[in-house]
Amino acid sequence: MVKYCKTAKGHQEISERSGGLGLRARRLLILIDGQRDSEELGRLAGDSQVEETLRTLADAGFIEALAAPPPAVAAPAARSAPPPTAHSGRQASLGLAQDFMMNTLRTFHGPYGKLDLVKRIHATTHADELRTLFDEWLHSISETRIGRKRADELSARLLEVMPG
Repeated sequence: MVKYCKTAKGHQEISERSGGLGLRARRLLILIDGQRDSEELGRLAGDSQVEETLRTLADAGFIEALAAPPPAVAAPAARSAPPPTAHSGRQASLGLAQDFMMNTLRTFHGPYGKLDLVKRIHATTHADELRTLFDEWLHSISETRIGRKRADELSARLLEVMPG
């Protein structure tokens, strides 16, 4: 499956809403992080026409497909321990967890809703700091009808990418 990342135009659209995107395309654009493939993006966005929406975003210059990673080369015998990975095989990372939390808040509350929480999430420098904001994040997500329905799924996905 193909993975996508936002272009400069895509980041600008997230912050300024200047491209006139519809709700479905905007939601998908927010979720694109370079880590998720199109199938996972479709599940998260609840978009049955994800390929069409991705094509529209790519044609408009908001996203671009990532090149496939080069094939792995056998490493010398002396290897360090691999970094911690999430249950899905995705590498756990503070940045991924922060992005996930901020993107879900923006998806459910708009770009200016819960701005204080988004700023505090963005300012964290350690996983322990980010974990202290988990309950507030979950409560905020659960304030919306769709958020209540997806709270368990979103919590599980966040914990997959949360380091430590």
